[in-house]
Amino acid sequence: MLSQLFIADFAIIDKLNLDFKRGMTVLTGETGAGKSILLDALGLILGDRADTNVIRGNSDKTDITAIFFIKNNDDVNQKLKTLEIESNNDELFIRRTIKKDGRSRAYINDTPVPIQTLRNIGESLIEIHGQHAHQSLSQPKKQRQLLDQYGKYDKILTKLTETYNDLASIDKKINELEISEVDLESTLTLLKYQIEELNKLAIEKSEYAKLSEEYKRQSNSQHIIETCQEIITELSETDNSIGTRLSKCRGKIDELCQIDSAFKNISNLVEIAMIQLNEATLEIRSYLDGFNMDISQLSELENKLDKLNELARKYKTRPEELSNHLNQLIIKLNELEGGIEKQEELKQEKEKLVTEYHNISERLTKERIQTAIVFSNEITNKLHQLGMSGKLEIKIETMPNNEPRPQGMDNVIFMVSTNPGQPLRPITKVASGGELSRIGLAIQIICSKENNSSAMIFDEVDAGIGGSIAEIVGKLLNALAKNNQILCVTHLPQVASCGHHHFKVTKKAVAGETCTKVIELNQKERVNEIARMLAGMEVTDESLANAEKMLALK
Repeated sequence: MLSQLFIADFAIIDKLNLDFKRGMTVLTGETGAGKSILLDALGLILGDRADTNVIRGNSDKTDITAIFFIKNNDDVNQKLKTLEIESNNDELFIRRTIKKDGRSRAYINDTPVPIQTLRNIGESLIEIHGQHAHQSLSQPKKQRQLLDQYGKYDKILTKLTETYNDLASIDKKINELEISEVDLESTLTLLKYQIEELNKLAIEKSEYAKLSEEYKRQSNSQHIIETCQEIITELSETDNSIGTRLSKCRGKIDELCQIDSAFKNISNLVEIAMIQLNEATLEIRSYLDGFNMDISQLSELENKLDKLNELARKYKTRPEELSNHLNQLIIKLNELEGGIEKQEELKQEKEKLVTEYHNISERLTKERIQTAIVFSNEITNKLHQLGMSGKLEIKIETMPNNEPRPQGMDNVIFMVSTNPGQPLRPITKVASGGELSRIGLAIQIICSKENNSSAMIFDEVDAGIGGSIAEIVGKLLNALAKNNQILCVTHLPQVASCGHHHFKVTKKAVAGETCTKVIELNQKERVNEIARMLAGMEVTDESLANAEKMLALK
């Protein structure tokens, strides 16, 4: 439901802030007052193309904001979730700005979005019927949706869409696996060569680190032996060694212990130090005994490390990662060799899905053809009630050789003849704005129980009619508004009097500039406006009485 509309510096609108309610809202006013401008502003909110000519006077930009109540609009909330746009599930804010330099910006809940996203969301917010019907009856997609809505094909369409999505998924997998025979043979040969090359070095995990450590030890073997021998000498093998001096200190501390027991703990610490010094000496001796200096091994280690570094540069990785790279090559080879078999399995599965898709699609086509006859007759009868003497026929064109589509293989085309004897032609090529609006009204009345649209706008629904037909149109709009929000631009008092809410659009000169103003009328003001629509510029007592009577009968 459209809750609020704010317009600034748009065409001849200075600033406008309108609050909308549920039910039927009518907009009236003299020709040229600016009623169509309001619909143009809404069109921008719903994704119409921007034009700098709509910016008012010397203003720098046009700014339009609409607030929609979407708590029960599952379609909109699902789209917002898919687009990852934050929503509180109650209100939706859409803003559109157009600047003098031609830049246009669109926002949904303060999130910048492309215009296509506005159109996508707008389809689920408002349906416009009439000359501004940029997204309703003029679109083949909408015509198909109306037929399917009338036929209640939700279940079969869900199954068809699921099958289509499964087909698309399998096609993607097949394309990923597809490779020419020449490329396949070349790739397999290269992978096998690379795996063999890496396997020759018997690369294992952490091998490079182990080899590097052993190389460092062997290349510094002479230094290690000499240094260890020096340490052993310093620790224990001379009269002036650390061990000898520490033993002398221990003897002196023991003498002091005989004098003062406080030195006993110190004696124990020195004893521990001597034990640890002896253990360190033994460890170094053991290391030297086991150390093997092998010049030939050093050369072998150097050669292997050089090869590993060379391979790492070749495969653009680190030497430590060569083992992982080898594993990845083996996995890739196995996948490629199994890909041909997998591809055949997928193609067989695709054939089954294609058969299933066409079976469902053909069943849907048969049901659409039958439903189209019933739906067409019902619309035609309703159009006769609305003063249109022609007929509407729904044509189903099936495209059996085309690629599968999510909604089936049918093109649904609304054909209309607005006068008896005229040939049927596509609705957009024949019907005027007023006729489109009345056709839309007829369809919405028929589908009202299944309708999920948040708001509907009828523009020029009363064009070319009057009297009793206008009264019927007004009453049908009023009835439709019981479960829907209806906005109706009208010139006829019979239609205007049926509204639950009434806005009057006027045009005034303010400080030398023309401005469009919109006010919501109270009951007394409605009587005066209906009377004006009945009598023209001179409102009479009779027209006022008639206006009161019309409003009382709504």
